Amino acid sequence: MTLMTLPEMVRCLRTAHTLQRYLDGEIDDRTAARVTEHLEECRRCGLHAQTYRAIKQALRSSAHDVDELALRRLRAFTRSLAATDDPA
Repeated sequence: MTLMTLPEMVRCLRTAHTLQRYLDGEIDDRTAARVTEHLEECRRCGLHAQTYRAIKQALRSSAHDVDELALRRLRAFTRSLAATDDPA
């Protein structure tokens, strides 16, 4: 395991704070390009994105209607995980 440099940690934190909006297509093109580049370079953040994508796909492909309140709570929970995630 290699230690992250401060600039790497900052990039990971910025990515974590915008990841959900990125996956939902809710950010501007410039920010999306930066997030895309970071996800391609950073295995850790890329794995987070894959996990979120898998959750979103599972919810979309569910045969049952998803309770909107539960979905909002799940989104809030994932944002809180990203906000409190320790990059070290």
